[in-house]
Amino acid sequence: AGGPQGAPPVAPALLVGASASAVLCVGVASVVEGRTPLIDIGANMLDSMFRGIYRDKPRHEADLPAVLRRAAAAGVVRCMVTAGSLEEAREALEFCRSTPSAGGAAPELLSTVGVHPTRCGEFDAHPGGPEAYLAELLALGQQGAAGERPFCVAVGECGLDYDRLEFCPRDVQLRHFERQLDGLAKQLGLPLFLHCRTEEATRDLLGLLEPRVPEFASPPGVVHSFDGRLEDALAFIRLGFYIGLNGCSLRTAENLEVVRQLPGDRILLETDAPWCGIKATHAGHKFVASKWEDVKKPEKWEEGKCVKDRSEPC
Repeated sequence: AGGPQGAPPVAPALLVGASASAVLCVGVASVVEGRTPLIDIGANMLDSMFRGIYRDKPRHEADLPAVLRRAAAAGVVRCMVTAGSLEEAREALEFCRSTPSAGGAAPELLSTVGVHPTRCGEFDAHPGGPEAYLAELLALGQQGAAGERPFCVAVGECGLDYDRLEFCPRDVQLRHFERQLDGLAKQLGLPLFLHCRTEEATRDLLGLLEPRVPEFASPPGVVHSFDGRLEDALAFIRLGFYIGLNGCSLRTAENLEVVRQLPGDRILLETDAPWCGIKATHAGHKFVASKWEDVKKPEKWEEGKCVKDRSEPC
């Protein structure tokens, strides 16, 4: 199928992935042991669900090693562990450094550094103030990106979320998003892992990104978990950004129509695990061919099985 006017033909999304050095490059198309190598560009692998804790209540034993083995067995060769705060960025970097991937134990793990828009209040709450918080983020990013084997490969998850202003006011989000663009993305030279919710947030995001794109990494990044309008996706693409798709991108028939028209060489795949799975009620569910043995409730957990509605990289 052809893409939108002026765009290249749509390519199979499964052949799109990211490289270790620039996480957001396209071109994983070879087949290894009969499988297409896959890269999950965004997964919250430090979420408490993978420790068996749901809504602050223990439901089963921690099973993250099994989750990572399932991912590797399914052909996921690389996974970016996303962070949404300074403390999460520290934990993600340490987790990636300490988790072996040899022998199919796990995909190769990479991390991000940045602050989620709903948590930007942490800048102002820091004892040393916003600039001290930023300085710690920058130092962590520099540490994680250094050496022959860099682990920190993107800035984020950052952006704007006007759908949940009860967690962080708009003016605070805008102020500290700009702080991360200028004080992290430009300084580290790493691509952005962007969060964007509502059309108004999209307009503001594009307005802040466009004049800065020449100073960003190339490619400049990805708009993750995209569920917006086609014209908005194409506006991001014109600036050089990729579009990240997960279950939230495939909920409705309107979502599917947008995805059908995206240029295939600008699509990246993600799970946003343990969130954003493709549920039976979603329009995209009929296209899912994979079947996984699972338990219906966390408290019914069994070794080697998935948990219903807990998304995994596999």
